[in-house]
This record gives sequence, C-alpha cells and structure tokens, in this order.
Amino acid sequence: MATSDFDTTPEPFGETASCDSHKQDITGDSLDEPQKQAASDIQPDANERFVEHAVQRNGSWLGAIMNIMCISIGTGTMNLPKVVSRVGWFGIILFMLMAVVGWYVGVLFRRAMYATPGRRVSSFALVTKAAFGKFGFWFATAITYLYCCGTALSWIIVCGTQISRLIGFAGGHLDEKISMTIIAVVMWVPFTALKTLREITISSMFGVLTALFTVLVLAVTSLQHRYTDSYHAPEFDGAPKHEFIIGKGIPSAIASISFMYAGSVAFPHVEGNMRKPQQFGWMLFAANSLVCGAYLLSSVTGYVAFGDQTVSPILNNLPNLAIVNAATIVIVVHCVFALPVMLVSASLELELALGVMPGILGKKKELMWRVIMRTVTMGVLLGIAIAIPYFGQVIDLVSAISTTVVFFMVPVFCYVKLLGWNKIPKYELALCGVLAAIGAVACVWGLIDAIKSLETAVELGHG
Repeated sequence: MATSDFDTTPEPFGETASCDSHKQDITGDSLDEPQKQAASDIQPDANERFVEHAVQRNGSWLGAIMNIMCISIGTGTMNLPKVVSRVGWFGIILFMLMAVVGWYVGVLFRRAMYATPGRRVSSFALVTKAAFGKFGFWFATAITYLYCCGTALSWIIVCGTQISRLIGFAGGHLDEKISMTIIAVVMWVPFTALKTLREITISSMFGVLTALFTVLVLAVTSLQHRYTDSYHAPEFDGAPKHEFIIGKGIPSAIASISFMYAGSVAFPHVEGNMRKPQQFGWMLFAANSLVCGAYLLSSVTGYVAFGDQTVSPILNNLPNLAIVNAATIVIVVHCVFALPVMLVSASLELELALGVMPGILGKKKELMWRVIMRTVTMGVLLGIAIAIPYFGQVIDLVSAISTTVVFFMVPVFCYVKLLGWNKIPKYELALCGVLAAIGAVACVWGLIDAIKSLETAVELGHG
C-alpha cells in the first residue's frame, strides 16, 4: 500500500468546481482545493432532497476519532474473550489483521465517495447507489439498518441482563424484561432528540472514556481472579485449557471480530463532519490502532484467566466485586451514550431514502415522522431483546448476516465498480478479490455457527 493512502486526499478530477455561496455556508471557512471538492455533496439526480444531508465541516480529527472509537469499543469487549476461546491464541493475529483491513477498506470506500469528478457522495447507501443503481441503494440501506439495529439490540440485552444481575447481587429482584424496557426507554431519549453526528461528539468522548475504564477493570480483575488450584470459581470444571489455533473457529471468529471494526456505514457522516477531510486516512488508522489495543487488552487477559471456559459476556466469569459492579454500571452508561452514534447513522440513511427531511416535509412534520420512526425502531428492538436475550449469540448472528457484508464486500465492490477495473493496479484488484472471498466464507460459515449456537441457547434457556 502506498504511503499516500494515509493522506487519502482526493486526486483532482480535472477542474474542481468552484464553491458557490451555499457551499461556503455549509463548510464554514474559505476552503482549499480538496475541501472545495469535498463540499460538492449533492448528487446530480438528487435535486432538493439531499440538501439537508450536505456536509457540515466543523469537526476536528479528534472528534472523528472519538466517534469511531465510541462506535467500536463497548459491549463487544465483553464478547471478544469468548471469541478468542473459540479460535485460540491465533485470535490475537486476527484482531491486528482486521484492524488493518478495517483501515484499508475505509480508505477504499472514501476513494469511492470521490469517484465522480468534482463531487462527494454523501452516504454509505448513496455510494452503493452510484455503483449499482437503485438495487444497490436499497440493499445498502437495508444492510446498514440491520447492522446498526443489531448492534443496538446487543446493547439493550447486555444492559438489561446486567442491571438485573446487579440488583440480584444487592438482594433485590428485577425481571430482565422490565430491566430491558427501562434501559430501552432511557436510550430512546437521546436517539430521538439528536438528529446528526455533529451534535454528539461530546457524547462520543464520554462514551470512549467509560469504555476504556471498563476494559481496564475487566483486564485487571480477570488476571486477579484467574483459575488456580487453590482458588477458582465453582462453575469451573477443571483447569482452563489454552490452544494456539482452533481451525474450525476461524470463519466465525472473523465474522465476530469484523463486527467490532465495521464502521463503514458511519464513515461518510464522520468524514463529512471533519474540517480537514484529507486527514481521514491517518485518523482512521489511529482510531483502529487504539480500538485494537483495547480489544487485545480485554481479550488476552480474559483468555489467559479463563481459557476454554470463558463465557459471554465475560462479566459472568467474574466474582461479585465492587469494582466489577462499577464497571458494569459504566458499560451501561456507555451504551446509553454510544447508541445515538450508531443508530443515528442508520436512521439518517433510512430517513434520506424515505424523504423525511425539513426541506420536503417542513420542520414540524419532519420532527413528527423522525420521532415516530425512531420510536418504532426502538420498540421493535426491545421486543426482539425480550424474546431472545442471549448477548453473545445475537452478536454472532448480526456479525455473520450484516457486518461481513458491510466490512468486506460493499466497500470493495463499490471501489472497483466506481473507479473501474482498468484504473486499479492488479495487485490491488487481487487484494480486493481476496477480501471479498474471505467475507463470503465468514458470512456463510459464521451464519451456520451462529444459528446453531442460538438454537442451543434457546433450548438451554441461557446464553
């Protein structure tokens, strides 16, 4: 990969269109040439309905890192030790490899966003539409919504079950269904109140800090309470076993790990809020590096401590300690702050597709329909969470169905289609083919494993 990929400043496509006064208002300052190019955010056939989704370039690279980390680091850190137990120590290599792949497909996708001379395509679904027409648009809208809603679903489950567990430790009782309902209502407030990502950077920063605190607590507590002959939790069947590599677990592990890096759906919105969009490449590399470090810290220590007896979430491996309970509370708070970052991205795509914007409906009707649609979304997620409250199995299922497509396939296919086979180096075409093939295998194999695991959890009545 060329060093210039860290810059990812769009190459000029002939003469860059000059910014009119409307675009100057959108971007804020006088712009250099790459930013002028980035400001052309309206598709030729979009007319008025995409104006509301024009870029708002008033965010910093630090805010962009916070948004990506907030999307990535969270409840997944409690599932990843279990992922490592399925694949062995080889999982460490997969974490680092997927971080690099996540950065690379992000760079490719941004190139696809600027493939049309003088214009920037403003969303994940619109890039797919530019490449594959209306079918691509609706497919991307559906897969984006599925991915983001699946992530939110896992958050509702883990928050609801862990709150119920904490109350049980305190000697009380709160049914998990009631607990999930309460947490869903709390999450609903910021989800419906906040319209765009630029409104929630502070929320993202708080979410990242709470997630990092939880990672540190999980790592330290896992090592302090690892299995020994003189001390071990009663549910241990014997000394935990550790293996270097478990081949049959690799495809499903790839699907699960890609879930943690699959922020492609939010990349256009994150990049669209950056004052200096040419910094996107190295910003994403820095964000993925920090995310990978957090994943490794929680996963390695969890697998060292509990080996093949690691469960998901790993909180259930740990004793009833004040610091562990504090971390549980913090992860619940993190989910409340992180959910808007994830679901707002998906809702923007759907609202864009259905024309739910002030420029079309007027401010009052747009607000009414936005609240209705997002309330229905939260209600459906709550219903599913109550029906199948199995955290690890839900993440694995969502990973297989959606994130393998979002992470491996869509960015690669859009990049090749929009830039053209003859304009892409052969080695890069080969690499794109390898990534698409890995995604296809992980999707099918991961889906089979996830369904089997979910069936077992339903039969046993626990995850």
